[in-house]
Amino acid sequence: MSIRSVITYPLSVPQPAASGRTGFVNSLVVEIVTDDGRSGFGESYSPVSPRATARIVEDALAPVLLGADESDIGALWQKMRNALVTPVAGAGAEAVSAVDIALWDLLGQKLGSPIYALLAGHGRARLPAYASFIGWIDDQQAVAQAERAMQFGFKQLKVKLLPPLNAALARVTLMRRTVGEGFGLVADPNGTFDYVESVQLARRLAELGYLWLEEPMDPSDLAGLVQLNKHGFMPLAAGESEFGPRGAIGLAMAGAIGVLQPDCGRVGGITGFAGAVTAAATLGVPFAPHHAGGASRLSRHGVLPAAHRPA
Repeated sequence: MSIRSVITYPLSVPQPAASGRTGFVNSLVVEIVTDDGRSGFGESYSPVSPRATARIVEDALAPVLLGADESDIGALWQKMRNALVTPVAGAGAEAVSAVDIALWDLLGQKLGSPIYALLAGHGRARLPAYASFIGWIDDQQAVAQAERAMQFGFKQLKVKLLPPLNAALARVTLMRRTVGEGFGLVADPNGTFDYVESVQLARRLAELGYLWLEEPMDPSDLAGLVQLNKHGFMPLAAGESEFGPRGAIGLAMAGAIGVLQPDCGRVGGITGFAGAVTAAATLGVPFAPHHAGGASRLSRHGVLPAAHRPA
């Protein structure tokens, strides 16, 4: 069947109060409708302006898609990227990601098969998950959230951090004391520290037995990440800021990371994600999907680990 229409739904909902953030969670949902009336849905990571991402879908990608065979996913992925200005990044990459996820949704419907099976899944019935996240909140709230995560049965937990460094060091120490030894902890400063601070933070996290440190400094500072990773304090995680599989693979090839974290709502949808993690696996780099958005994309990030074997 061919694609009859492409519909965009820019979404914006208030940040959860428990996160400590203000503002909104933004994303774009794309619906692709085929001639036989089926609808496939995809969601992009559009933190700045989902309306801008929607316009890219409508103005640049829809002309490529309308009338095309919805099952020709690989060719459409490349044609969409070719329709944008090189290098494909930002809202353009996020637009491609949403459409690609919708195309995979349609393919699964057409074949009557879940997406993890279409990706040659490895038969996992259960997947480990960490609670995400302890946000930018006071110590009392942070302790309460960590204890609640443990009550829910989680065995791992992500802790968000912000400068100054001494406050971040106090928070990671408090979280270890709260959950005790043997409970998995990961830390994520969202790229807010410089190199020297990142070294100090990584050293302390290693002492506390944290599993990995996610984007401690500007993720575009590849040389800095490589140098930090060479210290060997603990695995570094990154990849959520990459707008295509080549960038994500580049992190692994450069020796900048120990854990790859692509986001299928930004890296090029399921097609881009699969390309990134498959290539990284050949280098011995495991992955943990990044997610920041709505329930639709969260479900895709559950599918992807089920379909790909860790390194």
